[in-house]
Amino acid sequence: MSVFQTIEVPCPSCQTSVKFELVHSVNAARRPDLRAAILERSFQRQNCSSCGFTFRVEPEFTYLDVTRKQFFAVYPASKLEQCNQLEPKAKDSYDRAYGPDSVGKTLGQGMLARIVFGWAGLTEKLIAADNRIDDRTLEVAKIAVMRSMGEVKLGGDREFRLLGVTPENLAFGWLRGSNLDEEIGVPRELLGEIEAQPSDWAGLMKEVAGTMFVDYRRGMYAAAA
Repeated sequence: MSVFQTIEVPCPSCQTSVKFELVHSVNAARRPDLRAAILERSFQRQNCSSCGFTFRVEPEFTYLDVTRKQFFAVYPASKLEQCNQLEPKAKDSYDRAYGPDSVGKTLGQGMLARIVFGWAGLTEKLIAADNRIDDRTLEVAKIAVMRSMGEVKLGGDREFRLLGVTPENLAFGWLRGSNLDEEIGVPRELLGEIEAQPSDWAGLMKEVAGTMFVDYRRGMYAAAA
């Protein structure tokens, strides 16, 4: 089931204490409305009852969808630099629940298990899966696109994320927090080109894909696989 806890958080604008239903776990198969809210970028977003300011609490919860075979350990974007410590922790939690020696091993068969950072990271995984895009190929494609752009600023405060997909194009965006700095359209055929020539991209594939942390920034923060 999906689990929430009522807490009080200060409004980022006026510091008034606001009651908030904080999520601890999402069962998307049983609560498709929560999955829809994540994709709509409205989940865990609330207005302050005092000043009306709209804010969103950073995510730290588990996301499970047994129908779509997805398990995501979701952490705040601010914890990206802790990925070395959080990835094995997430894998241990997953293995105890759905690993080969667990009571849930049948449910775990074919499960995509990932650790993600920030709302944009979670939303991106859902968009990619809905469009049958391998997230490892996607991360390699991001690097290819960034290289074609020349010098770009990389870092934890600025993310390059998939925002949407059409039959012909991928919509990428440079995000700073929840703000979109720039949107870039890329032909979807780039993914096919990468998958058609795996040996040409093997080095980058190894760089972006860890046990559970699959991200173009993995090489900057995580230990080599």
